[in-house]
Amino acid sequence: MKHCLQVLSAILLLASTSSCIRSNTIIQVKKDGAGSILVRYHFSPQMLAMVEQLGALGSISLGGNSGVQGPNFALLGSLAKPTRESLETDAANYGSGVRYLRHEDGADDGGWPGYTVEYAFDDVRTVRVDQKSVPGGAQKFVESSGQNLDAKKAGELTFGLESGVLTIHSTFLAAGVDGIVDQGQLAGLNQAGMEPVEAMQMASGMMEGMRVGVFVKVLDGISETNASHVNGNTIILSEVDIAQVLKDPDFAALLNKAAADPASIGTDGLLEAFGKIEGLTFETAPIVRVKMP
Repeated sequence: MKHCLQVLSAILLLASTSSCIRSNTIIQVKKDGAGSILVRYHFSPQMLAMVEQLGALGSISLGGNSGVQGPNFALLGSLAKPTRESLETDAANYGSGVRYLRHEDGADDGGWPGYTVEYAFDDVRTVRVDQKSVPGGAQKFVESSGQNLDAKKAGELTFGLESGVLTIHSTFLAAGVDGIVDQGQLAGLNQAGMEPVEAMQMASGMMEGMRVGVFVKVLDGISETNASHVNGNTIILSEVDIAQVLKDPDFAALLNKAAADPASIGTDGLLEAFGKIEGLTFETAPIVRVKMP
């Protein structure tokens, strides 16, 4: 039983950093640079029930007697219903000029409980999206395992605006494979006696229906852009069906290679892999330009 809990802890920690929920982030921008960030978080009822059970265990150690600390599941209990005060604090996760506007609790169309929160900004150039642009409770959960959400390590999304042209700058691919796979987490899986792909296959069953996406909505319209994925006046920067990705053999191959020799996977290797993985839409251009009418 103890070994099973160690394995489950490792799986869920790995999943948590890629988003073990249904969520999307929409940065809405007007021509003058002002706008808002609409974020939706919804949680699988089955996952919440599991978290509630695991919360009673507190913090779980990974790797038997190795002393490697596991995550504290008790910290996840408040994620589905955050307080206004915590959301006001979380506004800073999106940049110094971002402030809380409103939030609303409620289930999504699939009946998953959660909430929608909206933040406002006066200048899109102050906005950023990175690994720390998540609820504070999620950050504490990851940190409880001895991990750290390094904003620069996994890349970031920033914005420019000049003469009616919005620029979206992404360094996610520049972070390389380290932006996708945490070697410390892989080490935790090894200590728990699991191969990375084995863990992903087990996790995929718990991740059914879980999706995450980041979008930019240009409120005054788009007259010209080099973005690869555009739907009306919305640019899709990333959209991921978690379970589908975890089941994909091309993702398994990428994970195996990253575990064996991370230095062998450069930007070109990531681009090639991303083009094959089912359930993954990703903007690969480091700079997206959007001309507004």
